[in-house]
Amino acid sequence: MDDIAKSDTVTNHIKTTESNRYEYLNNIKWVLAVLVILHHTACLTGIAASFPIQLPHVIQSKQYQYSILDEFLTINQGYFMSLFFFISAYFVIPSYNRKGAFNFIKDKLKRLGIPLLLTIFLIDPIAFYLCSNVSLFHSFGNTFNMYGTMLKSLNIQMGVAWFCWALIVFNIVYMVIKLFRSSKAETSYVTKKIPSTLVILIFAIIMIFFDYLGLYLMKLLGQYFLGLRMLSCFPMYIAMFYFGIQAYKNKWLDQLTFKHAFIWIIIWIIAIVFLQPMGGMISRPFTVIGMSIFLLYSFKTIFNSKNKWTKNLSRYAYAAYIIQVIPLCFLGKLYVPYMTQLPVLNFLIIGIPSVIISFILAHFICKLPLLRKIF
Repeated sequence: MDDIAKSDTVTNHIKTTESNRYEYLNNIKWVLAVLVILHHTACLTGIAASFPIQLPHVIQSKQYQYSILDEFLTINQGYFMSLFFFISAYFVIPSYNRKGAFNFIKDKLKRLGIPLLLTIFLIDPIAFYLCSNVSLFHSFGNTFNMYGTMLKSLNIQMGVAWFCWALIVFNIVYMVIKLFRSSKAETSYVTKKIPSTLVILIFAIIMIFFDYLGLYLMKLLGQYFLGLRMLSCFPMYIAMFYFGIQAYKNKWLDQLTFKHAFIWIIIWIIAIVFLQPMGGMISRPFTVIGMSIFLLYSFKTIFNSKNKWTKNLSRYAYAAYIIQVIPLCFLGKLYVPYMTQLPVLNFLIIGIPSVIISFILAHFICKLPLLRKIF
């Protein structure tokens, strides 16, 4: 997300004359940011225990609605963060070529590391204060003590900024590989045809093994080992980051057709219906690839334009993603005495204002003298 957050277009590393070709990636970015906020709203209003605050359970007769929120969470988890990694990786090559190794990684550490530190030392303590009964001073103290304990166990929960940390790691690995392979920037490539459906299917089947390996490592090392949230998901994160780089080199996005989108949304549906009940490790490679290809083609075809609203939404998406936990915790705590017994209605009442407030806060963050260069 970082490479597409700062500029007005995702193509600030590509010639201006080509910028309109990639406007749809901007639009996917802010749509995914909205989806992430709604995803965490579902955690808050459902029964998933993965958010700092959670609404009390509703009466038994209405708990069937939790399954709707659970399905929403399952579908999101099946692709959306992997697609973020793909889009972020798509602009790694032009960024590296333009800046060189030192400035490339310096920029990554600044634009990913500062939001990470802000999350740990400011945003999360404020969020915990908003959803607890302790003072702000004690919230900061408790947060720092918590991180001290996590550092000892090597399991470090970084909130939503775990994505920034993972991107730092991925980009460092990319830089090291480039330095070992060649010190010269690559500016031209031999375009390769996009892999066939059969080749991608075989790859997805192979990835099931690596997903289970990731699951095994997560159980062995912990859910937040070295700050890498859920190692079971990282095989596909790594794969999508790699494919984002390859897609830029080989112009795969320009080669996407309706046929690709149609075939892969069918495969996605089959995976959701038949493979998902067998386990997320089995279905994830197919849901990640299926929905990613479908969305990339669909947005390229019908949403490859910008206006004042989409331009601003894209500009503020990164900051909204980082700041979201504060409005979610504030509204969640405020809403508890007034909550209905309808989980889906609670989801809408909290989710819609949380999205709006997150982007409003992001607007002001992006106006601050120092942070506007980060976000």
